[in-house]
Amino acid sequence: MKQKPMNFLAGLTDAQFKEFRKNVIGCILATDMGKHGEILAKFKGYTESFNFDDANHRQLLWQMIMKCADISNEVRPRHISEPWVDNLLEEFFSQSDKEKAEGLPTAPFMDREKVTKGSAQVGFIGFVMIPLFELVSKVLPNMEDTLLRPIRGAQEYYKGMLEAEKKK
Repeated sequence: MKQKPMNFLAGLTDAQFKEFRKNVIGCILATDMGKHGEILAKFKGYTESFNFDDANHRQLLWQMIMKCADISNEVRPRHISEPWVDNLLEEFFSQSDKEKAEGLPTAPFMDREKVTKGSAQVGFIGFVMIPLFELVSKVLPNMEDTLLRPIRGAQEYYKGMLEAEKKK
């Protein structure tokens, strides 16, 4: 962006740049799962009377879209999404292993002795992804076929995996 032809923000006024920066920061901070419930509750309050002309409504919608994008792995085809799941679980497990070695408390969803790929994904998809995407689809209803259908398909895939894991 230091090169003028590449700087898509160059034409903004100072006020527009400030607003843009505030919105981008808000979107990034919205991906913090510690704020997940709070942001969803706030957006839920807007869904029945969502107003695209209202700056606050739009800003929260942008945050919700960013949240969806941040956790959208299961929307992609399985041959692309599943290796990412494996990498994420390994990252969680490695962190938990280090925490255990140092005598620190660990998060239950990061413990390789308690979590399987099937259980992790069934829980995450069912309790985080689907509620988030369904809520956003109340304002953007065209998400059903393109986003929610593949997520539900992934959930069924991991439910099958979980059942097979339980039989072992």
